[in-house]
Amino acid sequence: MWTISAGGKTCPQRHISLESPMKSRTVARGLAWFGIGLGLAELLAPRAVARASGLKGHERLLQVFGAREIASGALVLAAEDPEAWLWTRVAGDALDSMLLSRGMRADNPQRHRALLATLAVLPVVILDALYARRSLGEERAEYLPAPAMGTWPDASAFLRYSADVETRPADEAETIDAILASMHRLHGRTRAKYGRAVRVSHAKAHGTAVGELTVLEDLPEQLAQGVFKPGARYGVIARLSNVPGELDSDAVGTQRGLALKLLGVEGEKLPGHADDTQDFVLDSGNRFAAGTAAQFLTNHRMLEHAPQIPDAVKAAVSFASRVTNKLLHAMGQDSPTLDFFGHTRVHPMAEAYFTQAPIRYGDYVAKLAVVPVSPVQRALSGRAVDSANPDRLRVATVDYLTEHDAEFEVQVQLCTNLRTMPVEDASKEWPEQESPYRTVARLRLPRQDAFSPARQRFLDGLSFCVSHSLAAHRPLGSIMRARLRAYPEMSRLRREINGSPLREPASLDEVPV
Repeated sequence: MWTISAGGKTCPQRHISLESPMKSRTVARGLAWFGIGLGLAELLAPRAVARASGLKGHERLLQVFGAREIASGALVLAAEDPEAWLWTRVAGDALDSMLLSRGMRADNPQRHRALLATLAVLPVVILDALYARRSLGEERAEYLPAPAMGTWPDASAFLRYSADVETRPADEAETIDAILASMHRLHGRTRAKYGRAVRVSHAKAHGTAVGELTVLEDLPEQLAQGVFKPGARYGVIARLSNVPGELDSDAVGTQRGLALKLLGVEGEKLPGHADDTQDFVLDSGNRFAAGTAAQFLTNHRMLEHAPQIPDAVKAAVSFASRVTNKLLHAMGQDSPTLDFFGHTRVHPMAEAYFTQAPIRYGDYVAKLAVVPVSPVQRALSGRAVDSANPDRLRVATVDYLTEHDAEFEVQVQLCTNLRTMPVEDASKEWPEQESPYRTVARLRLPRQDAFSPARQRFLDGLSFCVSHSLAAHRPLGSIMRARLRAYPEMSRLRREINGSPLREPASLDEVPV
């Protein structure tokens, strides 16, 4: 079971196993005794073990590994929850595998012995991984805002927007130029791989739905800002997707995205945007993996090579990232980078989605969240979408919207001070105990076909872009300023190559059924 802490993070409450706890502990302790026995052999008779396993010349290293096996086994046996401590054995198995792989090199005349040794310990390695993984409990939606408690603070508690909330480094323009160059290289590689241009971010769609956003009637002045005028209603186009700019198998468990396009929005727009629309681009983690444009550039220069990496390798990285982040959660910590590469596998309709980086909120500064609230969606939050279908998340999304309405709350977290709630570092979590998320609107997506061929063709001409915005909701901070330049340019390039003219709808009647 997973609970939400006061700060909005999640932490494991108790161990849930797929079988009886007694049997699980018995297997874990049996594996520990096996490790201690193997460790004693490696420590006391390293030459004999080296001969038997084809690892002559590595006797000293085998003794070190033996001591590690004994220590790991002792930790498992002494623990109240021995399955969790099997991760020490999983780490040791990885080291053993690297050593045995050296023994299987072509220049080793005893490589057949190394192969036999590998086959002999393989069942134990599999059991280590399976039972260690069970210690992590069920997969759940891990980032949900905590329910707001207490009275609403006075307006003076919240930071007023001014141009001074942003601080631009002197070399920021050059950094964003380099980001664009990296995105162009990624675009070239994905075009060569797929034979067409795809979005450099949020490339793989799970579904596109239409619905309505209704603003609450009784909002206080601090929340009644921009598009969130009490009682206002907007038609909405919602696109659900994976975050990366590739069409990977869903076995690669990265963060997901939700982009909203509000129609019929009046008011002063950002320069270059003349249509009556407002876009919000949200992702499933509550903060961005890179704090600044400069940090994002470092990350993206590595990610631009991702199309050349097999999906199987990416899936392994995803699994390792997800497991490591769950272990951090058990210690009350969290890594947005690990979440990006190894996001939980729950249903896309059960996720909360966040702007991650701040935006202007009329006279204030805020982050937004879109949170599932219907009982059916909530019930999905404790199940992994786990099947062999490489498009399993699309299938799950389309199946859900075929049978059920989807209901979300749009929530706002107002900034109280720039020290604990920085604008320029998108990787910092804003503490909810200082400023909880408050509901400002409700979003309803009725039952529909969310992936019809006609709708997908229509979607090719749409751009969900942070620059499609009222001036009252201007994106803020280093990451958002990079997006303000990158999104329009890469969207234009994709549409030009694919021959899809820009389409900015004025009514939901334009969206194919």
